[in-house]
Amino acid sequence: MPILPFLRGYTLLSALFVFLLSWFLVLRDTLNLVQGVGKVYWLTRSTDVFALKLQLSFMRETDYPWRSGKGVQLVFPYRTFQIGICKQSKYYTVDEGLLHSLVARKLPSKPEDIREW
Repeated sequence: MPILPFLRGYTLLSALFVFLLSWFLVLRDTLNLVQGVGKVYWLTRSTDVFALKLQLSFMRETDYPWRSGKGVQLVFPYRTFQIGICKQSKYYTVDEGLLHSLVARKLPSKPEDIREW
């Protein structure tokens, strides 16, 4: 941040406090939920991985607006933070959107008819 060299003492401390408070308010109650503004998304997940690494990742949302995207994931012990670029699905009905997000498709016939084949 180019402004940091000009901040001294309490100004730097208060700027850090405002940054951390903003970060907390953005991520509060968002564990395992996809958040986003426009084409940018972020999410925090709980995991059972005890590691510290940076890796490429993808995301596929299984609820409206059924976004999918690619980004960067930072893995902390038992938590991951992911941020990236996404696109919304063209499907707006619940059935089509859910099938698209699960990479599935509608059956041409009823399951009972397929069983009889």
